[in-house]
Amino acid sequence: MIAAMFSLSTIAQVKGQTYVVDKNGDIMISKIIEGLAMNKHEILSAAQKYMEEAYRDTKYKIVINSTENGVVAGEGEYLQFHEDRIFPYSYFLNAPMMLRVDAKDGRARIAIILSYYTGKRSNINETEDIHDRISEFQPVNEQQTERRKLYNAAFPVLVQKAQITLKEVEEALKTSRNISIDNDW
Repeated sequence: MIAAMFSLSTIAQVKGQTYVVDKNGDIMISKIIEGLAMNKHEILSAAQKYMEEAYRDTKYKIVINSTENGVVAGEGEYLQFHEDRIFPYSYFLNAPMMLRVDAKDGRARIAIILSYYTGKRSNINETEDIHDRISEFQPVNEQQTERRKLYNAAFPVLVQKAQITLKEVEEALKTSRNISIDNDW
């Protein structure tokens, strides 16, 4: 499963934002950070600390923590990242996501993996749960016309949120200090 996440099939851009659609149909937005003054274990430790302490956009549940493979990953969710009103409905969208950090000495690859839009669609009389695969709708799948207006507006917002998260993780890695206490002082 770990290797499958990074087998790429399509690279695309929407409004200048680059993303990849992998062979499973998941959306991946990633960044490689070079020149970190840390070894693999220190990078993983800093990434895990970020996931444990990050609450601004999402709270992460760590699902992969493999120091031998150099991977730490946490699942979270962008809650109500987009709201829209398209008569007669109101839409409130969430997006479950995975934040993954792959580490090697001095460098890291940070990735956000997105699969589905979730949330609610409601009007005065009814409420419906949304569970739509992102890659099956516009702008990723340009042939799909259903919910075109909603997802053409929501997708760039989602990609921007993912890029902000990537930047936060990058800053956390760059500012992490491995402070050791000298017991022989």
